[in-house]
Amino acid sequence: MAFAVIAGSPATAGFALSALLDSSASVILIWRFRHERSDPEAAEDLERCAQKFIVIAMVAVAALVGVGAVRALVTGSQPNETVLALLVTALSLLFLPWLGRKKLGIAAALTSPALRSDAVLTLAAAALAGITLLALALDDAFGWWWADPVAALVIAVALATEAVRVAFRHVFG
Repeated sequence: MAFAVIAGSPATAGFALSALLDSSASVILIWRFRHERSDPEAAEDLERCAQKFIVIAMVAVAALVGVGAVRALVTGSQPNETVLALLVTALSLLFLPWLGRKKLGIAAALTSPALRSDAVLTLAAAALAGITLLALALDDAFGWWWADPVAALVIAVALATEAVRVAFRHVFG
């Protein structure tokens, strides 16, 4: 996230916030599954709590990223990516798809909607890393400064859409 702020890249910030959200959700789920061992009845409440946290965090990140993207489009600000930010994003693109698939498998075995949502977040973060790298490559190759904030808008819409889907399917449904 620090590299995204330094670079002034809304797409990188969106990817970083998404990854932070995914990590936070994973920590909550670890807590949930550890708690299930000592109090199985409380596990259902923790499952719902984890789902609500994930939905609220997705909406918050989508709003922050969307506002940053619109601001960048209006002001015409151009990202100035750092090599380290690009490296972290590229490594995430290599690692996150594998991690997301593993989480999906475990979620299916445990029938945990919260873990499934967390897996979707991990896979979404991988897709967002790809979108971010593509936007930065377009900016670098063709001078398309707007590719970065447009990619950030795609990230914001994807997160908001997933939040609504999860909310209606598991939290409020």
